[in-house]
Amino acid sequence: MSHVVWLDDGLVPPGEAALPITDPGVRWGDGLFETMRAEHGRVPLIDRHLARLSASVTALGLDPSPSEDDIRRAISACMAQVDPGVHRVRVTVTPRPTLLVEVTPHAPDTAPGVAVTGLAGTWWRGEEIREHKTLSYAAHRLAHRRAVAAGADHALLLDDAGNLGESDAANVFVVMGGRLVTPPVEGILGGVTRDVLIEAAGAEGIPVEVRHIAETEWRGADEMFLSNGLTGLTPVLTVDGAPVGDGHPGPISLRMRAAVARAAGWEAPGP
Repeated sequence: MSHVVWLDDGLVPPGEAALPITDPGVRWGDGLFETMRAEHGRVPLIDRHLARLSASVTALGLDPSPSEDDIRRAISACMAQVDPGVHRVRVTVTPRPTLLVEVTPHAPDTAPGVAVTGLAGTWWRGEEIREHKTLSYAAHRLAHRRAVAAGADHALLLDDAGNLGESDAANVFVVMGGRLVTPPVEGILGGVTRDVLIEAAGAEGIPVEVRHIAETEWRGADEMFLSNGLTGLTPVLTVDGAPVGDGHPGPISLRMRAAVARAAGWEAPGP
């Protein structure tokens, strides 16, 4: 089965899944979602994803929301319906309470890396709501459309001074002098894979700095890559048409991509 859906109390045909117009997620974007990578019936990072979801439910006062036990039961029921392979698992919760789980096949991108473009004025350090994965995702989607219109794959979200925040769908790391540098969680999402990556870098003996990154630094980085919970680590090859390093995936990016896959418990490395 290619598309499996659980809504509230059970499995439903995807074409019949619907939410009432009074649902807070429909009316205000008042809810949360998590996107996870599943392989052969397993969701290796489920504990981390559900911990982040629970923390956001508490921080935002989204009461009542589905329980963790109900979410795990719904994910298990969906995974029992799909074929072996790599899948995207998306969990959506709202304080109706609504529980929506969707499982769809995920075909990894075989491209060696991506092109990005910087968008100034799209990140604000004090915007704490962006530190939660809410359904109010219009700003990120707009940034993505602007990037695609400019001929890129993704956008880098920057403040007015050009300091680096995150991408439209991932955290960002740069490599400078053999060190990994990534922005702090201030107005950006603290990614599950970001945490795994930082831990994996420590195990690999690669220093990590969590600090603000000025435009002059990230534009002159030796390497750059994106990290998220579905694709793992993705090298950035160009920024605004200019090559990052030599324009190919760098040695630390490749090393960390394999290390993240191992640390995350993914049987197949992320693209």
